[in-house]
Amino acid sequence: MDNILEVKNLNVYYTDKGSLWKRKEQKKHALTDVSFFMKEGEVLGLVGESGCGKTSLAKAILGMQKEMEGEVVLRCSNPQMAFQDPYSSLNPSKKIGWILEEPLKIKKLPKEERKRRVDEMLEKVGLDLKCKEHYPNELSGGQRQRIAIASALLCDTKFLIADEPVSALDVTIQAQIIRLLLKLQKEMGISILFISHDLRVVYQMCDRVVIMQGGRILEQGNIDEVYHHPQSDYTKLLLEAANLEET
Repeated sequence: MDNILEVKNLNVYYTDKGSLWKRKEQKKHALTDVSFFMKEGEVLGLVGESGCGKTSLAKAILGMQKEMEGEVVLRCSNPQMAFQDPYSSLNPSKKIGWILEEPLKIKKLPKEERKRRVDEMLEKVGLDLKCKEHYPNELSGGQRQRIAIASALLCDTKFLIADEPVSALDVTIQAQIIRLLLKLQKEMGISILFISHDLRVVYQMCDRVVIMQGGRILEQGNIDEVYHHPQSDYTKLLLEAANLEET
């Protein structure tokens, strides 16, 4: 299979504006010399502690970083993102039907076609069509995450960044969302960059994994190879903390 994403020697910076005692602005690295790839139809896990650069990398892939060097080649014209807290990305004043139809209006699709696509996608993500008449605050966390996934996939994307999509959910709902994402990935042939700090969830979801610390990639490879034969001390510590040394 061809690569859908190639990241080569990526450096992302942020500006430290200093303080009252140190007024000179300085550029500091958020990412340093990051390189990896993703195959079409692959689920790639991106793992690391808070502040390690995962979000900076996601923004660079989506073209949202201004201060960067290196190369990001994404062979998908409309990448989408599902967030940890879908409530913050759903308009609380609008009903679910309106929210899901809105991106389709940009394509100037007829009303009946928009309705058909929305109904079809709601069924794919396992939600009742009555859900369209509800507001986001009337839904559970798991239902809102399903809506966020449906909204992203309605745009006919082949590349989805899932940013901690199950970390705010209880274990039972986590398992449901993981199964849903894997089902949709197979049915629709999408590639998923799955960002998480939970190594157990990544092991269930992903084909390969990238381990990050301090804005750098420490190691990457096949999920079983990295989990069974970690090369970096940091990866070993993560696996030990998650009780996955003998996965």
